Amino acid sequence: MEFLTSDEILVRIKELVQGARESVRIASAWIKGRSFEEILDAVEDRDVSLEIVLRASELQDLLITDDRVFRKIKEVGGKVYLCSRLHAKFIVVDGCRAVVGSANFTDAGLSDLSSGNIEAGVFYDSSDGDEQVGKLIAYFEKVKREHSGEFGSDLLGFTLNPVKPQSCEFILIDEDVSLQSYVEVRLPEGKVLARVTSLFAYDMGFFANPFTSRESMVFAPLEDFRRIFSDSRDGEWKKAAVYAYTNSNGNRIKIATADVIGIVREGRLDPLRRPFDVGEAVYRVSPDTLRDVLTRTLSGERMRIPVRVGVLEDSSIDVFLDAGEVVSRHMLVIGTTGSGKSYFVKKFLRTLLRDGSGIQVFVFDPHGEYGEVLRERVGEDAADHVIFGETLFPVYPEEVAELVKESGYSSLVSGNSSLARENSSLLSRVIKPSLRLTELSRRSLREILLSLRGEEDTLESLLGYLEEVYGEEMLLNQPRTAERMRRGINSPARVVIFNFRNITNPQTRVNLAGLIMQELFNRNKQNPVHRLIVLEEAHNFAPERGFGDVSAGRDNIALTAARKIASEGRKFNLGLMTITQRPAQVSKFVLAQMNTQAMFRTINSSDLEAIATLVEYAGEDILGILPSLPTGTGVLSGTGVPFPVVVDVGSL
Repeated sequence: MEFLTSDEILVRIKELVQGARESVRIASAWIKGRSFEEILDAVEDRDVSLEIVLRASELQDLLITDDRVFRKIKEVGGKVYLCSRLHAKFIVVDGCRAVVGSANFTDAGLSDLSSGNIEAGVFYDSSDGDEQVGKLIAYFEKVKREHSGEFGSDLLGFTLNPVKPQSCEFILIDEDVSLQSYVEVRLPEGKVLARVTSLFAYDMGFFANPFTSRESMVFAPLEDFRRIFSDSRDGEWKKAAVYAYTNSNGNRIKIATADVIGIVREGRLDPLRRPFDVGEAVYRVSPDTLRDVLTRTLSGERMRIPVRVGVLEDSSIDVFLDAGEVVSRHMLVIGTTGSGKSYFVKKFLRTLLRDGSGIQVFVFDPHGEYGEVLRERVGEDAADHVIFGETLFPVYPEEVAELVKESGYSSLVSGNSSLARENSSLLSRVIKPSLRLTELSRRSLREILLSLRGEEDTLESLLGYLEEVYGEEMLLNQPRTAERMRRGINSPARVVIFNFRNITNPQTRVNLAGLIMQELFNRNKQNPVHRLIVLEEAHNFAPERGFGDVSAGRDNIALTAARKIASEGRKFNLGLMTITQRPAQVSKFVLAQMNTQAMFRTINSSDLEAIATLVEYAGEDILGILPSLPTGTGVLSGTGVPFPVVVDVGSL
């Protein structure tokens, strides 16, 4: 230990900083002047860590430690921490040498004995066996960590009245903030994570009506208002006067409102139970904070099967979706054509299948979009592409009766004649809404029609008409179609794609999908392995009443099966991913069971209304951005993510 006089303090500090190899730590209530700049010149362009704790108890503190000081610290790559109660003055270099004393790092404090303040200090050197330097470093770190806020490029502003556990407002110092960006408040017990939901600007000298909007709290002096808007003034003059008034007042500020998501403690996101203090510093969220929580679910648990789906908007931070939640609690994917919806699904499935989750995937593909993409990803042996040929495949006897009536021979199946009753009874015995029970698994529709009672010429004419309208093959290939369904259902492949591209009859497409879903549900009841059904263009299979070309009643076997899987599938490890560009046209019962959502650009008002009614976890601000989302950008919400996130999934 060595005593230092005013003549020696600055000399010793410069000597220490010039010899610094690793770090410089400074604590000083006030900093200002050429002496401090000379100290920092010694670390410029050198790989030396610089940390400075300053006093910020009142405005006067920052009138002494002026903006020139902050610019200089920034030039040399230093970090600034603000402490409201700081009065200590010391410097520690490389964790082994230190000067402690009464002098602030100002020209007056660091002057020699002939001018400025008369100061005194002590020099410590741990290489001489002095243990005080270690204690000083620990004290500096404690003050920095527990009693200071970091001031740097990520500091955005400070919270205003009132702060609530659910939300806060903060005044912006750094205006580089956008809607849906994430911010954090750093507390000793953890980091409060919040999402910016609104931004608005004030002009401290301009006119605002404090009664028309909750944001309008500042307004110009009443006398200025009267002077400009007096009835005696010319209208053109008023316009010019307002223009001039706004130009003369540069006191503009911006305010942000943020919804509190929770507090991050050791990587876990918990609800914030009580408000933090007004005046707390608000920072741009650190990547580490987000990475800590983005592999957790809404419940805060680690994701069982994290699948990377993209990056957080305007960042390089990976976003994950829990496929375990998708299987157990289902998922909705929505978006207009060209919004990135289908690309997202393909990317999710490719990653899921590549990562070896053990989940078997069954894709219901109306347009043949998925076969080649998924087979390329998992390999020919791991993908089974079931392509259906054009066919008719009724599941209810009434459907066959309609074909007979369409042919002009309604008397064969309708009316009270013994012939009609016998034929109706025959159809009821052989046509069933079950792949296992229907005779179409073994006999063609043509054979069944020929088994009806009636004149031979009548039956031949009936078949002649149907073959002319639908084609001969469509009346013959029912057993082959049933065999393809069974092959896909029983396939051990990791992904099975049911390709409906060639089927033009809407009812047949619905019937085949319903039979397959029904069999998969029954299979999972017996053996509940993890399986996921991907229902593309769900509005064509499970419509809401009053929409689409197919029935939304009990005769729609696909809708019945989708409702059953949506409500009971989780008990048997059978998940449902519902994909649609028209959520308003999908069964509300089915949509209500989709507990994770991926939402891309959606414009139609009825679709937006349906989303707002059914999506539980996304607020109005999230839903409000859906019409303006760019292609490849979507919102993830629900149980498969820790909180609603805007994600860039990329583009084709």
